Amino acid sequence: MFGRLCCLWMLGVSPWAAAFDFREQERIVWVGNTLIEREQRAGWWETALTAALPNSRITSRNLGWSGDTVWGESRAGFDSPAEGYKRLVEHVRAEKPTLIFLGYGTNEAFAEAEQLGAFRAQLNRLLDDLATTKARFVLLSPMYRVAFPATPPPDTYNAQVDRYTEVIRQAAAARSALFLDLRDWSRSPTEGETLTVNGMHLTDEGYRRTASRWLQALGLPTIPNLSNHSLEALRRAIVAKNELYFHRWRPQNVTYLFGFRKHEQGQNAKEIPEFDPLIEAKEKEIETLKNRLR
Repeated sequence: MFGRLCCLWMLGVSPWAAAFDFREQERIVWVGNTLIEREQRAGWWETALTAALPNSRITSRNLGWSGDTVWGESRAGFDSPAEGYKRLVEHVRAEKPTLIFLGYGTNEAFAEAEQLGAFRAQLNRLLDDLATTKARFVLLSPMYRVAFPATPPPDTYNAQVDRYTEVIRQAAAARSALFLDLRDWSRSPTEGETLTVNGMHLTDEGYRRTASRWLQALGLPTIPNLSNHSLEALRRAIVAKNELYFHRWRPQNVTYLFGFRKHEQGQNAKEIPEFDPLIEAKEKEIETLKNRLR
């Protein structure tokens, strides 16, 4: 352990950034809102994490859903928010995670200040319900909005982000979970440069530029050149795997396959498990490409 701490100090990484050690085999589930969902298409954070842990077998499943909240509202579809929340919990449990990256608060921070107590209660309910997996948690704060043309000034919203971040920080501390403060990650250190598409949501370049910060926040050594050929091949394989998994758990015609119109095309639902061997093949390719980085 002491040797690892010294190594991190020499790399300029705080050895106290991570409150846990990664295991030889990690089954990671990413769950949250737009920030989480779009990461699966960019793949930079997952690629950086995979490359930074050459001796760990990393399996990642992204269950992010744009616009989602701790109530699972975006997952409701034609059903009630309660049904959306039930699906959220069931999907996470089904993946049998050992580690959960959980990112909420972005959408909830648009609510009035008096909703903060409801958010606190529901966040803890979600954590309690997911604790049955025995997975460790990494809780992410929401990001600040940055000034962007034709959008309102971000000051009021960002003050709310501070309040919601403190609730998330307290929840992490109460559970001895790692808390990552991402609030200023939407702000570029280069004047005039933007890392977002609208002042809120990261661009592909935004995910790439923050990948080193992602590793540092997790207490891992950074990777000098994330855009080299070998790592780009790994990232492409990870993005392809994520797309296959997306169609596996969230098919576009879900209403016809499993919903109230399944009487029309429900017989095709048997094709959904056929994604499994395709995903497994991509996992093997990812492992091969990762091993070449050693």
